[in-house]
Amino acid sequence: MAKKFVIKLVSGIKVVDTAKEAVEVLGKEGGQSVTQKAILAGTVENVQLVDESEVEAIVAAEGTNEVHTDDASTDKGTEDNKDAKPAEGTSEPTSDDIEYPEVGAFKDVKAMKKFYKPLTDAQIQEWCELEGVTWKPNEHASINRMRMIMALKAKHFPDTAPKASSKTKSKYADYTTEQLVELALQHDVEVTGDNGDLRILRMKTIMALREAGVIA
Repeated sequence: MAKKFVIKLVSGIKVVDTAKEAVEVLGKEGGQSVTQKAILAGTVENVQLVDESEVEAIVAAEGTNEVHTDDASTDKGTEDNKDAKPAEGTSEPTSDDIEYPEVGAFKDVKAMKKFYKPLTDAQIQEWCELEGVTWKPNEHASINRMRMIMALKAKHFPDTAPKASSKTKSKYADYTTEQLVELALQHDVEVTGDNGDLRILRMKTIMALREAGVIA
């Protein structure tokens, strides 16, 4: 069932669909400066998130008339858009339908992906703020979205977080080029084609020693 934000103001009660709309109403009509995070966390005293079926009872209990702020369109606008249909195959959830799962709620990463895939970038950012996770913002929306999702994954599934890469040390790293050349001389291993370049000489020497079976 859809959720509604019930806002109690001096002028009466207003009902909106999203936390963003609630912030706007409180700022314009209530003189309050609050965040969406605070509203969703339930810390704003005069805002309640309730089932749509409960709205009428709350309005009646307050003894005032319900005022909707989400019906901004005129009769003409409603008429013009009455036949409009959402694009086929799309179903974008609104903030009032979302209950962001806490850590441990998802069975696996696949289940988490199924949840976040239809969310908008703004909703994912809202989720990040509620979880308290941080990411490095990027001007490209797709990259920024990817970083937010990675931060959320790391929070819910720490084992999947990318580990700092470490370069594998070469098995010949402890040998200097001079030691390798000396080893070749001791075993009569011929090294050719170095062209006077020490890096090429080192590579050629290692290859010759391996071919001769001197080193593995």
